Amino acid sequence: MGLFNLFKPAKTVLVVDAVSLNEAMGQKGKIPPRNQLQVLRRLSRFSQREKIKVVAVLTGTPLNKAPAGKKFEEVTVIYSKSADVHAKFIAKTVRSKGSSAVLVSGNAAAEKLAGSGVTKLRVSTFRKAFDTGGDSDSGNDRSEGGGNNRQRGNRPQRRRPQKQNNNKNKGNSEPKEERPPKVASEADAINELIDLID
Repeated sequence: MGLFNLFKPAKTVLVVDAVSLNEAMGQKGKIPPRNQLQVLRRLSRFSQREKIKVVAVLTGTPLNKAPAGKKFEEVTVIYSKSADVHAKFIAKTVRSKGSSAVLVSGNAAAEKLAGSGVTKLRVSTFRKAFDTGGDSDSGNDRSEGGGNNRQRGNRPQRRRPQKQNNNKNKGNSEPKEERPPKVASEADAINELIDLID
């Protein structure tokens, strides 16, 4: 991408406050594990693309698929005990990585606690590089995998009832066969909501 070439004099390590990143992406409060794993996957792809080490700092109980202190794909994942100590934990983590560490956070308290000797990058700035990587994981995978959008595009057009006085159909005097009336049931109610192909 090039943005992080500015930070690559040695072995740069990005310490990413995943809580701030989730908030910047519109997810607040208790984030479901699935969404946390999606963010970690996107961080992993970012790490590979930029050829830069990433440490993601989450909070709470470690995820089964991303245990504390282990790598999840290309990203090292660590956890603070709770939201109350999260800022202190991030600051301590970034300081422990040395002068080559860059703190990516939107947490003003964490930035202040990290001190002036730590390079800082706001989450809003980081997202400009993070979001432009061609990732399709930004909330849905339907565009690649043939999800709902693809199905709608291939769906045949609905038939519309023809008007009796349509000038185009005057030459066709053949009446169409109609189905015999059925007794209404639950299946009929469902069938009315679905486009059926005869």
